[in-house]
Amino acid sequence: MSKPPLLFFIVLAIIAVLATRQFIKQRRETAVNDASPVRTLMVKVKTKREYPSPNRRSRQREVIAGEEMRYEAWFHPLNGASDIKAIVGERDYNQMDTGAQGELKMQGSRFVSFTPAQ
Repeated sequence: MSKPPLLFFIVLAIIAVLATRQFIKQRRETAVNDASPVRTLMVKVKTKREYPSPNRRSRQREVIAGEEMRYEAWFHPLNGASDIKAIVGERDYNQMDTGAQGELKMQGSRFVSFTPAQ
C-alpha cells in the first residue's frame, strides 16, 4: 500500500482549522449575547422572508414538504438608526406583518420578541 499524499493531510488540517474557528466564533457570539442586556426599540417591520435552512438546502429551487425552514425579518428603527436583521422563529414570523410598527426586544444580536403596537 502506498502512503496517502501530503496534500490529503494538508486539506484535512485546513478543514479542521476552519471548523474549529467557526465553532469558537459561534461560542463567543453566544457568550456575548448571554451577557448583553435586553434592549427595547420602536421599529417598523421592513421586510421578512423564509427560505430552506442552509444545512438542509436541496439542489432544487422548490421547497420540499417537511423541509426545515429559516425565517428572517428586517426591522427599521423609528429613531432613524440602521436596519436590524434578525433570525426569528416560525411563530413570530407568522404573527408579524410587513409594515407593522411595534416594540422589538433584542439581546445582543439575538431576537427576543416583537410586539405590534395596538
